[in-house]
Amino acid sequence: MVINIFLILLFLLINETTAIDDECYLTVLSQCFFQPEIGKRFGYESEVHLVRTKDEYILELHRFPCKQKEKCDPSAKRPIVFMQHGLLADGFSWIPNLANQSAGFVFADAGFDVWIANSRGTPASQKHIGYGPENQKFWNFTWQEMSEFDLTSSVYYVLKETKQEFLYYLGHSQGTMIMFSRLAEDREFSKKIRHFHALAPVATVSHIGGLFGLFGKQFLTYAEILLGRLPYSPLSIPRTVQKMISYMCSKFLMQNICTLDIGFIDGSEKQFNQSRVGVYLCHTPAATSVKDLQHWIQLVKSQKVAKFDYGKDGNMAEYGQPEPPVYDLTQINTPTYLYWSGDDILADTQDIRDSILSKMNKTIAGSIELPHYSHMDFVFGINAASELYPVMISTNNTDIISF
Repeated sequence: MVINIFLILLFLLINETTAIDDECYLTVLSQCFFQPEIGKRFGYESEVHLVRTKDEYILELHRFPCKQKEKCDPSAKRPIVFMQHGLLADGFSWIPNLANQSAGFVFADAGFDVWIANSRGTPASQKHIGYGPENQKFWNFTWQEMSEFDLTSSVYYVLKETKQEFLYYLGHSQGTMIMFSRLAEDREFSKKIRHFHALAPVATVSHIGGLFGLFGKQFLTYAEILLGRLPYSPLSIPRTVQKMISYMCSKFLMQNICTLDIGFIDGSEKQFNQSRVGVYLCHTPAATSVKDLQHWIQLVKSQKVAKFDYGKDGNMAEYGQPEPPVYDLTQINTPTYLYWSGDDILADTQDIRDSILSKMNKTIAGSIELPHYSHMDFVFGINAASELYPVMISTNNTDIISF
């Protein structure tokens, strides 16, 4: 009897999930028929581009070349803005809200040619020439490979496709680390980045809060041991489960509870569009590798901006030295703009001062504190459209005029 009641309730719940906002079933762009989905819904011409990296991953880039409801010539030159998402996220991070509230659409309407990245492992970029995501080899990566292979291949592809010499880069969270590490090592690549806009920037994460801060360093030790038992595995939520969570969190009475759950990890989100929490959670968290999270835990413990630590013997085999190489941020010469907040418990202000401002002083073109922004508010917060994105657009436009 109990089993029958459970099955009936489960059937009703699954049946009810068909009532989820249909954006839950949309990707940034269609991965099957290369037709715009979310972009089309809001009236934007959209394109899907496939990029092959040097280590043979196939990535999707999503492009919005025109303003809303504009029939433009995609081959016409417009200033390029390249948007890179953070950890456990994908390109959806840049278009999570209504058109006038989402960075991807706001920049498109300001006349920019918008290109949105999807790093390896995310739903749009689970492809490889030799094997698929069902193979453990596929998940042998961290943000280190995203920086060395994904970022470089994608940026060079965009510039070749548009026949331009440089672009403007927006990175959020891990998306800033990906650029910091590449600029520190590759002077030739840095010439392609006109401005680097770092939202919720992270390099060292010694003073991280949230879940890590709550449980302390002992939690990191246990987590590292646990993750070490899952080498080369995906870190993801089954799609069906994610849709069910999305459905429950789309209900009015559950929305505040669901945002509290997100805040438990990275701070109290103050600026979410509560009516879209279900949509957020249908796309977030996005898949990555267990090894990527391991790398971040290593950084918290080491207090360095270093490559992945394989242990003494592994490091000798991988790097030719017993310790993992450390990225030297003093080598960066690209004009960089930092956007941060004292309320962001993941991109802590002390870490920003110690690892970014102190080492990149000569290239920090702007450092702007935004009060009461939590980590995800920089991309999901509705206030960012009036307080943050116009600042970046104005900065870029001033540079374009003077160039």
